[in-house]
Amino acid sequence: LAKMPLGHSAGSTRSEDGSEAFLEGMVDWELSRLQRQCKVMEGERRAYSKEVHQRINKQLEEIQRLEGVRDKLQVQISVAQSQVKRLRDSERLENMGQLLKCRVQVQAEVRELQEQTRALDKFFPSSSPSAPPPHSSVHALSLSLK
Repeated sequence: LAKMPLGHSAGSTRSEDGSEAFLEGMVDWELSRLQRQCKVMEGERRAYSKEVHQRINKQLEEIQRLEGVRDKLQVQISVAQSQVKRLRDSERLENMGQLLKCRVQVQAEVRELQEQTRALDKFFPSSSPSAPPPHSSVHALSLSLK
């Protein structure tokens, strides 16, 4: 018989060899399982990464689209503000034109009244000391109309 290590019989050596083979099989199986799991997780990681990148790209596209919309709206606002300003300016010019016409008309009426007053002053000369001076002919005219 071959020499056996002390304390071990031939039957126990076979048992140890079987246990080692069993353990090696278990280790190989576990390693294989972990490698498969690692491949699956790596695939999931890549898929998730791809999905995130696609989502980010869509968000960037949406941001660019919204910036374009914002730019167009700002142009429209600027145009609208210019139109409002132009309309206000036009209304102011129209009002100023009307005021100038009124001023011309009032000045003509004042000249006419002054001429009438001078004519009345010539026709009714005032000799009383309490009478208003000749330059206040408008006052005299208003008194005569009462």
